[in-house]
Amino acid sequence: MLIIKNEYCQYSINIDENLVNEIYENSTIDEIEEVIRQLKDGELEVSTLIEDAYLNDVELHWNFIDNNSTYELEN
Repeated sequence: MLIIKNEYCQYSINIDENLVNEIYENSTIDEIEEVIRQLKDGELEVSTLIEDAYLNDVELHWNFIDNNSTYELEN
């Protein structure tokens, strides 16, 4: 799932099972899949996942998006 962060400039991050596993390191495969499903369905706020990453000392790698670029949100 590609997440776009819009501030003065735009950034993106790809959230996948590996990143969710890193954030919630004691989770089962089913729990990780549930987090991904909740994100896709809007039941879990992306900000919650990002806050949890920072609380668990997981470094997030944001990608800068050039304002002249085109992009899509991918599930």
